[in-house]
Amino acid sequence: MSKIIILIEPADGHVNPFVPIITQLIAQGHELVCITGIRFKQRLESLGARFYPLPSQWDPGEQAVYDFFPGLKNKTGLAQIKFYLKHIMYDQLPDILSELKNVLADFPADVIVCDTFMLAGNWITELGGPPSIRLSIIPLSLPGKDIAPFGLGLLPGKSILGKLKNNLLNRIFEKLIFRDVQVHVNRIRTQVGLAAFDKSFFIKGFEIPNLVLHTSTPSFEYSRHKMPDNFRFIGPILTAADADYQLPDWWADIDQNLPIILLNQGTVANNPNDLIRPTIAALKDVPVNVLIVPANPDTLKTLPQNMYAASYIPHGNILPHIDMMISNGGMGGTQNALAHGVPVIIAGATEDKMEVAARVENSGAGINLRQQSPSAANIKQAVETILHNPQYKQKARELQADYARYDAVSLAVASIEQLIKDTKKEDKID
Repeated sequence: MSKIIILIEPADGHVNPFVPIITQLIAQGHELVCITGIRFKQRLESLGARFYPLPSQWDPGEQAVYDFFPGLKNKTGLAQIKFYLKHIMYDQLPDILSELKNVLADFPADVIVCDTFMLAGNWITELGGPPSIRLSIIPLSLPGKDIAPFGLGLLPGKSILGKLKNNLLNRIFEKLIFRDVQVHVNRIRTQVGLAAFDKSFFIKGFEIPNLVLHTSTPSFEYSRHKMPDNFRFIGPILTAADADYQLPDWWADIDQNLPIILLNQGTVANNPNDLIRPTIAALKDVPVNVLIVPANPDTLKTLPQNMYAASYIPHGNILPHIDMMISNGGMGGTQNALAHGVPVIIAGATEDKMEVAARVENSGAGINLRQQSPSAANIKQAVETILHNPQYKQKARELQADYARYDAVSLAVASIEQLIKDTKKEDKID
């Protein structure tokens, strides 16, 4: 069978979507090498993949990402995105390209599959390496007509003025705000022996891969006038229920006659003062159940009687029981909730979370609180709005039905295998 390299950002939210794809590829007889953070070594090797670590200077290991890259810590929104692009995503490329060349010398892969932030897998194709596939696991950052620049969390323009504003913002971003990033990217490309980009690095990131597989659907993303020929929607990669998982002992104490709300602040931007504590204050006297997952037991010593906490419950085990989710807007968790017909309240302004929040707002399947640290009053009002307005649940169910038409893992595997087959056919003709 074929040899495949998987190159993944060293974070749970990036590794998790790859796991079912890796599992299915190995089950079908392919030989896999995975390159990512050292803390995922045991997990990936248990699936049957060979493991190679990322260069240590780009791998947080067990350290929190905001501690490992302290420049991210006090930034949000555009400032954080620009810092990440310049000083992590692109600055790491020479080192990761060097490591990738070493791996290819030992493991001559037929294809490289990389996630959104691991661009070395695509750049090495330009340097004469094997074909590559980008697995896009964040909201689409591809610029588009009438669509605001990525990172602002603004909705697409619908009125003439709205469209004009967004198109003007795109010009300003390309020519002014992201000009320093573009210069930085081209400097790195010259350093590694590649030609400077002739257009925005956002656009080129979608043009270079042989295929881009986006883990969502058109109904969640903004409508665009034109998509690249190499682009495919494959639907969200969902977390299946774990048959061996046992729900916590407190599950039996939940009043099943009351709405059950999942509070999920994620694993990266997880300061409890941002969302957990104001939600506790907002809902402690409201007739609902609140499940806080994941939760750090050390930071939640006592909880109101209607609240429960656990360090981990698989999405597939908990979401079928949930009526609403409050989240800081991780793409994976949000789409898992919507895939179960669960409306969402989002408060997030770091990483890509403001873009996830905007897409939820645009879909009508939830409420965008438009801030990182909402007040208890704002959270309570949003919860009561969703509880008393059935349109949010209806819109979430419409997305659920749309998501159900896709089998992301099977589509991803089939696309990978087809690209390998097509490439080998072209090699024979040559």
